[in-house]
Amino acid sequence: MRRTTLNFIVDLIGFVNLLLLAATGAVMKWVLPPGSGGGGGGHGYGFRGGRGPGSGVGEVRQLLGLGRHDWGYVHFILALLFLSLILVHIVLHWTWIKTCAKSILFPSRKARCDPADEPDVQ
Repeated sequence: MRRTTLNFIVDLIGFVNLLLLAATGAVMKWVLPPGSGGGGGGHGYGFRGGRGPGSGVGEVRQLLGLGRHDWGYVHFILALLFLSLILVHIVLHWTWIKTCAKSILFPSRKARCDPADEPDVQ
């Protein structure tokens, strides 16, 4: 597989992963905020912020069959996957990174920071 093809696949998976990471973060922030698990979030308040009848205490909110804790776990796994994809991306671009670092640190040299300079690995 050519390096450019592998880079495209890694970047595409990383982009989709980043979108899913943002979506799960939004779910935990706005759809299932702290306190939506029925325990009051440890503050003694229900989902609607009050006490008494209709305050939401005891109601366990879910989305697609997953509660807030489950969505947090999915979010964490996606974050680990994203970090590993970033590491693979850096490895794929390591020659380019070194070339750019040399041209910035030693501007008198004729180093170019052009992605087209990276050799294809077959």
